[in-house]
Amino acid sequence: MEIDIKVLEEAVVLFYRSETKQQAHQWLQAVQVSPQAWQFCWELMHPDKSCEVQFFGATTLHSKLLKYWHEVPKENHQELKEKILEAIVAFGGGPKLVLNRLCIAFSAFIVHMLDQWPTAIEDVTNTFQNQQLPNLSVNTQVWIMMEILGGIPEEANAIYTSVQRAMLRQEITKRTGFILSTIDNYLCVKCDSPMLEEAETASMLRAVKCGGLWLKNGHPMDSCLKFAETLLKLVNKCYWSCVQGDGCMTADENELAEVCLETLSFIMIQPDAHRFPNTALVMIRMFLDSLTEIIKAEWRENNLNEDIAVGIYTLLIASIESQSRLLLSGIATDNSQHRELYTRLIEEILQCTNKPGIYPVEESCSILAMGFWYMLQDEVLSIDSDQERNKCLEMIRPLYAHLSKVLVRKAQQPNEVSIERWSADDLETFRCYRQDISDTLMYCYDVLHENLLEIFAVLLDEGIIAVQRDQMNWPQLESVIYSMCSIAEHINVTENKVIPKLMHTLSEIPYENLNEKLLGTGLETIGSYCEWFKENPTYLPPAIDLLVKGLNSPMASQATLGLKELTRECQMQMKVYAEPLLKACEQSLHGGHLKNAESVRLMYSIGRLMSMLTSDKIPSCLDSMVSPCFEELQLITQNRTQNEAAKIRTLFRLNMVSTLYSSLNTRSVQQENTDTTNSQPVLLVMEKTMPIFRQIGEMWIDDTQIIEALCNSLKYAVTNLMNDSKPMLPDLCCLIVSIFQTKCVCPAMDIAKTCIIMFYNDGDLHSKMHQLLVEIIMYNIRHFEQIPETNFSDAADLLESFYGLNSQIVRKLPAAYSRGDVDCVKLIHFALKAIVLPESGPVKYGTQFLSHFIMQSRQFPNMNTTVIERGGQIIQTTLMCIGSLTPRTQVEVFADIFLSINKKYPQELIVWMKILATPQFPTTCVSDSEKNAFMNTIIREKVNKRIIQGQVREFSAKCRGLVEKI
Repeated sequence: MEIDIKVLEEAVVLFYRSETKQQAHQWLQAVQVSPQAWQFCWELMHPDKSCEVQFFGATTLHSKLLKYWHEVPKENHQELKEKILEAIVAFGGGPKLVLNRLCIAFSAFIVHMLDQWPTAIEDVTNTFQNQQLPNLSVNTQVWIMMEILGGIPEEANAIYTSVQRAMLRQEITKRTGFILSTIDNYLCVKCDSPMLEEAETASMLRAVKCGGLWLKNGHPMDSCLKFAETLLKLVNKCYWSCVQGDGCMTADENELAEVCLETLSFIMIQPDAHRFPNTALVMIRMFLDSLTEIIKAEWRENNLNEDIAVGIYTLLIASIESQSRLLLSGIATDNSQHRELYTRLIEEILQCTNKPGIYPVEESCSILAMGFWYMLQDEVLSIDSDQERNKCLEMIRPLYAHLSKVLVRKAQQPNEVSIERWSADDLETFRCYRQDISDTLMYCYDVLHENLLEIFAVLLDEGIIAVQRDQMNWPQLESVIYSMCSIAEHINVTENKVIPKLMHTLSEIPYENLNEKLLGTGLETIGSYCEWFKENPTYLPPAIDLLVKGLNSPMASQATLGLKELTRECQMQMKVYAEPLLKACEQSLHGGHLKNAESVRLMYSIGRLMSMLTSDKIPSCLDSMVSPCFEELQLITQNRTQNEAAKIRTLFRLNMVSTLYSSLNTRSVQQENTDTTNSQPVLLVMEKTMPIFRQIGEMWIDDTQIIEALCNSLKYAVTNLMNDSKPMLPDLCCLIVSIFQTKCVCPAMDIAKTCIIMFYNDGDLHSKMHQLLVEIIMYNIRHFEQIPETNFSDAADLLESFYGLNSQIVRKLPAAYSRGDVDCVKLIHFALKAIVLPESGPVKYGTQFLSHFIMQSRQFPNMNTTVIERGGQIIQTTLMCIGSLTPRTQVEVFADIFLSINKKYPQELIVWMKILATPQFPTTCVSDSEKNAFMNTIIREKVNKRIIQGQVREFSAKCRGLVEKI
């Protein structure tokens, strides 16, 4: 491959400056891997070349060193080293992009040379430390040295080498002490200087980053104390020098302090940190002694240096999370020093959570400690010894009591004045933050139990007083209600002190004078305490009144959610309120102010409430609720309107009907009342509306969303009605068949499966259900026959649904396939098409169908004949899937096929497995002895599925040239 440098330069410029870069990218990639790249990379780095060309030259050199070191003759190693160093010196003045790439290239060179040049790291350090390079400033030389040293551990993990990675990493780790000592000596000198110059800051930043990169590989913590002390000095120097000025750290100072804190975290979280508990205590004490004054100075809202506060808190939390057992021992220790350290550390983390201001606009620290509070209580509650656990719980209860008060305050929403400077992203971040607070309050409950309710009761009184004093204080009351809502699932239904007080408060709040968010939280709280209401129904009337008020407010979403929870859990308790509540729901439903999702959700509550009406009242109520739905659907179908607006309205109305069908069930209420004489109202609706459903199916057959919504409606109706759905089944079957006559779709398959499984053995409906099955199979097979061999993945969803249906039916109703009107041969044929696809769904359900079919086949002659005829093909295809076609993560499913054949056709299996004697089958990677061993295990094992799965997994790995242990 001949490479013209001019053409190469043009390609590089085209790649970096043109929008159409794909072709240039592919060509440049090919050029980079060519052997000539070792020569032309130097030409591209000539001083008169453009920056893009120089960068490409340096990148090419790095790429070659990374992957093609074997192309460099041993006698050229010294020359290559000198050329790289010369290039580094030449680019010492920039561009920095090129210099950086050259430094990393030299890092890769050093890693490759460690066996031949064992003192490489020390020699390079000496070269740059003693300022032996001309035309480079001291700071530039330090920067280059740190860039090279920092690249070594990263390149050791990336280079292509014949040396084992573990051995290489071990060689690198041996030199960590030397690197940290070098960096520490340099930083100590700079820390003692009165001021930090801008050029020095860049070199120091690079030095600290270099130390962090080496520490990631691990280093004994007790050998890091001196380095940690220096980093802490540097953090303080960066911070306090700025405070003496305008109080705001520069970007460079801020980044340097941040990297120092991050590097300290690396020391604390390294994998073997638990081996140094005493050193960890010393380190944590150093952190507290050195950094708490900075935290105190920044402990205010809208502080100027929030980033350093975040960095310090992150370090403290990381330190204690990596030493959780050490923390636990400090809770109840008799050692005064350990106890004092634990107390100081916990106080700082509590202060982190209690940072003044509202997250995330006025502060960004408080979220950091949420995980810590979970960890602490989890560690305590998981202590095996009851005595020790109870002792620790007693110690941390005051802490969590204080924490709960802090969290309630931090959950306060911004009021009408402060929210004006909040963006949409800020509001979403705050919503997630409140959810974290909600989770943490549940952890508080695990520690405090009923004591937390007592704390909330006091805060609730304070919130009420605050709102009475000034309506702008509504966030204080809202946050208490939100907090009580958060722990609802933990509250015992027999609680009769604080929760009644909460419910009374919710009913007495003058919402019309306060922010609507307070009403929204109140409505959500009503729904959250639905289980409590079930055991305390006397509190239902005011709760229902509040929900009705919410339905006609901007908080209708929370109202419909709350009402749904209440009607789901307290259906019988709400019977006496059903009629007036239904009227209120109807008014809201027809009022036009509800969003589509809210209307759909409200239909669930309507169905639950309507189920409790007497049979003479249901028809008129049902008519008033659903007539608008069917009138609109009928109008759309009559006008044949098929635009986006009509689609949205059709989906909306179908979803409303589906929700009603799923919740309107008089049978459950009748059973509780021992009255089973009334017919199901859903049946009355279905009998009248089936023609509309059929028209919708015909009109929207090409729209999967609408067909799915339509089929869901029918499925909910059938599963709701159960045996009562018999009168509508003929029309339903006609609708399903009409859909399949036009287009085979997955949703129709699901409703068909439900009907067939439920009613196939019913004497009156048997022939109808069998005909439905036959026609579904016929239409789908006809569809599959029209698909080109290479395009079956396009029908993956349909194959998955089709064989999902058939696998269920052949397992539960195998006689359905025995009458000769189902083409079992074609069913097997397309099941084999399904299992060779890369998609997991067809593989799973195709395999299930085959194994169930085989297991049932001995009972029925036509099924038995099909397996005898196609068994060899089933085994051959299965082996091909295991060998190469199916992703290795999915091959275990084929164990079912082997087991089913071995149980029902053991002699035939021996014959069919001889396909493995075919040379190079299923792949060239597996030997004859390995194939024989696999075959013998499959033939021998008839029961243990786990053994077969292990053999299939191992055989699949061998077929692909991989190694896997069972």
